[in-house]
Amino acid sequence: MFIEGKIDNLNIGEDYFNCNIVSSKNERLNIKLTKEQANDIKVDKVYHFEFEQVVHNDKIQNHLLNYQELFDYVTDPVELKEKLSEYYEFSPVSTTEIKLAIESYLSQITNQVLLEVTTNLYKTYEKGFYTYPAAVKFHHAYIGGLAYHTKTMLDLATKFIEVYPFINQDLVYSAIILHDLCKVKELSGFEGGEYTTEGQLVGHLVMISQKVVIEATKLGYQDKEEVLMLNHILLAHHGLPNFGAAKRPQTAEALLVWYVDTIDSKFTVLGEILDSTEPGTFTAPIGVIDKTKMYKHNIK
Repeated sequence: MFIEGKIDNLNIGEDYFNCNIVSSKNERLNIKLTKEQANDIKVDKVYHFEFEQVVHNDKIQNHLLNYQELFDYVTDPVELKEKLSEYYEFSPVSTTEIKLAIESYLSQITNQVLLEVTTNLYKTYEKGFYTYPAAVKFHHAYIGGLAYHTKTMLDLATKFIEVYPFINQDLVYSAIILHDLCKVKELSGFEGGEYTTEGQLVGHLVMISQKVVIEATKLGYQDKEEVLMLNHILLAHHGLPNFGAAKRPQTAEALLVWYVDTIDSKFTVLGEILDSTEPGTFTAPIGVIDKTKMYKHNIK
């Protein structure tokens, strides 16, 4: 027998191990575990369970046979987000729409070096990219937030490039698609949760820079200027060292990526907070806007 569900709680003693599961339809099931299974399974995570029913003392018990995190069990990112959205907060735009938009931008990259490097890394982390949040808290901290944030940045950057045609579109599109890609390695899981050891000690800016160098070397592009320019944008996309940047932006493209990243991270949060704020009143201090209280006016 099979069931998909979220671990609601664990009940563990010296000689008993079981968990309570809640399905997407709010069905509840208690399953008996082995000690090893109880040590491995985590509360609040969603799994695909295989179990069998056993009669013990005239009562039917459910014994766990196999289990797999839903993130690993479902391979298609669109289907995965649809299933996970039944258990967690998720992005306001469908994964299908976000994926079509991002891959449309990817297909517009004409520089062969940038196209190959970006496409290969995008394909490597595709499932996590459409499932992970953009942060543990502050902005886009929900299922699918990472890809949603990336799409919005691409939309913003396109308008800037129309106004300032000296900015290289290929570099900007490539950098935006890649800039937060290693958050799938920086964060402990798609639920947000916490930062991994590598995430805390290295961080996603340096991690993606390393991935670009490795991929470019595989393709024989390690000495190309495109790789150097792309890496500079990735290492500088937080703008200033006290915000986590390894370098300050020193090209037009790096400056633009920093700005649109900042704009989206602030305005998305502001919009969400204003939605729940009464007209004619101030918001609570907003962390991503230097703890400023923002006023919601009555003008229609």
